[in-house]
Amino acid sequence: ENTLLVQWFGYNNICVYFDFNPAREVAAMIYPLVEYSLFLYLLASHLHVWSSWSQKLVSTRFLHIDRVLVVIEIILMSWFRMVFVIKAPDDIKGHTYGFLGLQVVLCIVAIKNLVYFHKLHKSPLAVMCERLGFPNLLNEKAQDFVGGTYVFLLVGVTLFKMVFCLTTFAGDPIINSKEPGGRKLAQLADVIWMLLAAVIPFVIAFFQRKHTDTLHIALGFDDSKVLGLADENAGLLESGGGQQEGGGN
Repeated sequence: ENTLLVQWFGYNNICVYFDFNPAREVAAMIYPLVEYSLFLYLLASHLHVWSSWSQKLVSTRFLHIDRVLVVIEIILMSWFRMVFVIKAPDDIKGHTYGFLGLQVVLCIVAIKNLVYFHKLHKSPLAVMCERLGFPNLLNEKAQDFVGGTYVFLLVGVTLFKMVFCLTTFAGDPIINSKEPGGRKLAQLADVIWMLLAAVIPFVIAFFQRKHTDTLHIALGFDDSKVLGLADENAGLLESGGGQQEGGGN
């Protein structure tokens, strides 16, 4: 099919199903559920880092870096919604840039998690092995190696996809995806990226969901100010009642 994606990149990907109405409108209505869930995850992850810092499990430098990165992550995540605002046929570059920002966010999160769990000696891979009945399958060095390899592949494939996309927009793509060889390579990169960025994180989260420390958030108010306000109101009521009695006499 001679779609817009084929014209630009030489092949169709999953985006072709959401670029046009009514699928685009339905996706735009559902996406906030995903967006808000990711925002809560980013916030909860930062609060976990803060809690670990208060227990002296991570350094102050790591906390400060995480503070800066979580702001960048939230900004880039919020910009992803531009894929629904800017229609691909009207401006495919503006439509695509929001998705590139999401790719950056996922890489940052993966790198942070790798470093954070290494500092805490709580590798997600160790949790998976334990849940599957092989608690001693990999030692800590092997776990770090596998985790590092995963992040390396994710960042590498993401960079390849981003450079391919940007150079295509610039008119000088790093690979010619209009030819069979280049097209297969680009499609393979898409499939690998989906596995690394979408499928594997869900598998990790499934096994680790019961092995992460519970985060308790308490909401309250200043009792002294509330009691002071109550006393003041009571005084006003008493004085008002006295004035009414005086007026009746």
